[in-house]
Amino acid sequence: MKGFGRRFFIYMIGFGMGCVLVWAMFYRNGDRASWLPEGRVLEFLADSEVQISDQLKCELACADIPVNFLDSTFWANAKVDFEKSAKQRKPCPEHCIVSTTKGGLRLEVYIENCEVCLDCEDKADATLRSIINLTEKERACDC
Repeated sequence: MKGFGRRFFIYMIGFGMGCVLVWAMFYRNGDRASWLPEGRVLEFLADSEVQISDQLKCELACADIPVNFLDSTFWANAKVDFEKSAKQRKPCPEHCIVSTTKGGLRLEVYIENCEVCLDCEDKADATLRSIINLTEKERACDC
């Protein structure tokens, strides 16, 4: 039994050192990349500048939704609905994002993102395609 105890002790030292290394590499700063598809999409869209057309700005004003609704609260509560997304469309997939704004509105937005290379100086291009207010019924708008 003396041999087993020594081997187990040495194993636990190595296991502990491995745990410390994993923590130091991945969790120390809290700034780790998302590994799952939903996290990657949300991280990409939150970091990119989302363009809103004049038509959609008019629809947002008609529905009393502020133009700057895509803030940190929106992205923190966001979920990607991959069933409604056109994720296989090339070169610019469209993602359906369901989230809640600061004002408590539950929105379903469709954002088309054209991903350029991540190491390039060009910024990624994302465009708001449509928005559906899930909290209230749609109002008639003359946009």
